[in-house]
Amino acid sequence: MPPTARPHDNLTVVLLGADAGGSHSAVAIGREDGTVLGRAEGPGAAMRPGGAAASAVVLADIARRAATQATVSLPVDRAVVGAAGAGRAQEQQELAAALVAAGIARAARVLADAEVALATAFRSAPGIIITAGTGSIAYARDAAGQLHRCGGYGWQLGDEGGGYWLGRRALDAAARARDGRGEGSTLLARLLSGLGLEGFDDLVRWTATATPPQVAALAPHVLNAAREGEALALRILSDAAAELATLVRALERFFPGADEIPVALAGGLLFATSPLAAVLRQTLAAEMPRARLQTGPVDTAVGALRLAALS
Repeated sequence: MPPTARPHDNLTVVLLGADAGGSHSAVAIGREDGTVLGRAEGPGAAMRPGGAAASAVVLADIARRAATQATVSLPVDRAVVGAAGAGRAQEQQELAAALVAAGIARAARVLADAEVALATAFRSAPGIIITAGTGSIAYARDAAGQLHRCGGYGWQLGDEGGGYWLGRRALDAAARARDGRGEGSTLLARLLSGLGLEGFDDLVRWTATATPPQVAALAPHVLNAAREGEALALRILSDAAAELATLVRALERFFPGADEIPVALAGGLLFATSPLAAVLRQTLAAEMPRARLQTGPVDTAVGALRLAALS
């Protein structure tokens, strides 16, 4: 045990909350009263079929750093993890067992990341949350407390408007500009510079082995180009916002009547100053007048910690 770590006793319950995304993960360690003792961030730990052990390894490393900051030892008493790719019971159970086996927690509960984000944004109240990170998904809780989901089926089936979708659009724009099939843009130059490549042929070779998270990591180049006013990038963001708004509008049917519907934004692409978030807000305002957009940040790791306190 590190010299700064102290084991927790029966009088002090130590909890862990985690947000395991496709490209980025965060872990918060704290007490039942909501006090955060330590926090750490790291690479993606999304759940994939058969990949529970790999996700647990990533989360264990982040959890150890958070525990060091909190001066506590692992395993904690209880953990709640919101994980991308864990929308089904089988994946949730497999990852929960792997977290316990990895020594992260004595008891673990795994939920879909967007479900945890929904609870973080609205607690038990009705509302809709749209999350865009490596992928995209929307969750709603209706007035009766029932959960409803739209999207989030992975890059091969959808995830429109998410990071992979944006990265793929950037690659498409770069190839079209290279051939003269599309309008010129700075995207090819941005991609080459960001990846440390010399020319288009190098980019072709890179795509042959690129993983979905690696393609999703190209999304910030589109955001930066749009922030600088590049027309093509702005159109890509407009298309992305339209796709994300479709997810939200599909859930509107679970809120009959004319009352306002609270809507929150979450995920690595929808941070407060993101140009995609700005376009999405405009799109929702125009297409879904009942939407009442919340402005505060959604910290899913802290929300998971709160859920652990209620477990």
